[in-house]
Amino acid sequence: MFFKVLVLLFYTALAQDSHARNVKVNPFKTFWNMPTFQCAGHKLGFEKLGEKYNILQNKNDVFQGDQMTILYHPGSFPEIKSDGNLTNGGVPQEANLTEHLRLFEATINRSIPDVHFAGMGIIDFEHWRPVYDQNFGALNKYRQLSEKIEKKRHPSWSTAQIKAEARRRFELHGRKFMESSILLAQRLRPNATWGYYGFPHCFNHQMQDTCGAHLEAQNDNTNWLFSASDTLNPSLYVYGEGKATQDQWKDWLKGRVKEAQRVRDGVKDEKRRTVVPYYTLLDPSNNEFLSKETIVNSISTLRELKIDGWIIWASSSHVNSRQKCEDLYKFIDTVFGPALIR
Repeated sequence: MFFKVLVLLFYTALAQDSHARNVKVNPFKTFWNMPTFQCAGHKLGFEKLGEKYNILQNKNDVFQGDQMTILYHPGSFPEIKSDGNLTNGGVPQEANLTEHLRLFEATINRSIPDVHFAGMGIIDFEHWRPVYDQNFGALNKYRQLSEKIEKKRHPSWSTAQIKAEARRRFELHGRKFMESSILLAQRLRPNATWGYYGFPHCFNHQMQDTCGAHLEAQNDNTNWLFSASDTLNPSLYVYGEGKATQDQWKDWLKGRVKEAQRVRDGVKDEKRRTVVPYYTLLDPSNNEFLSKETIVNSISTLRELKIDGWIIWASSSHVNSRQKCEDLYKFIDTVFGPALIR
């Protein structure tokens, strides 16, 4: 009888070991950064859904919690508003850094009251970019104002001199704002990992798997930002899914992630920095869910690149009705979740 019990225990342990070796485990961490607390009244159970697919989610499904918190434009970063009005001088070289840091600290204390917070803290600041020449398109107004200021300060200077001085002062003070902000965040909540959403930038809109030598040089000159960061969080939002083939989207993802890994490896110190991109399940161009093929290919591509994790984001407008909440729940449970553990 004793021998039979030993045999039974042996085969039970063998079966359990075999099962353990065949269980699908997420190769990288998935962070939940979706405001599904707005769906609480619909009793859908997003917390259990996160547990089901091993997604790191804030306790009680709060938006700013123990696993991660995103701070939207904290403090008083200088800004040129859409109506032309200026916040804190409009551009960094005209702004009050001391006042910004005072308000920045107040934002952290209010949004992250736990001084022992050990999750991921993301600073989402998108008014302007610290590299002067990267302020193009809708952000060109920051260059225009900077040059207008220099022309007033130096009326006898040539256009080339004005542009050069505008670039120099903008980048000097832009660095002060961004660098001092993240260093303050680290001092206030030292157990957290801190990074800026969207950095490093990569404008590979031609769907290539590289960001180009010019962009790489610009990012190299922004090494101070990556040195100050604990985590690099490039944006991988698939905008206009149908405009490119699946292979092109794979190359696009690779280009952005490889650039983040390149600048991470270019920082020569002992701190270990993670690459944790931002991703959204909906196409921002039409707010439609991405295809299953795109989701599966994105996951497989990021696995190949051996990223440390990714953050799944959604806006409040994506979950502001019962129908939208139900649609998101269904998509995660039938498409995204299974793709994570396949």
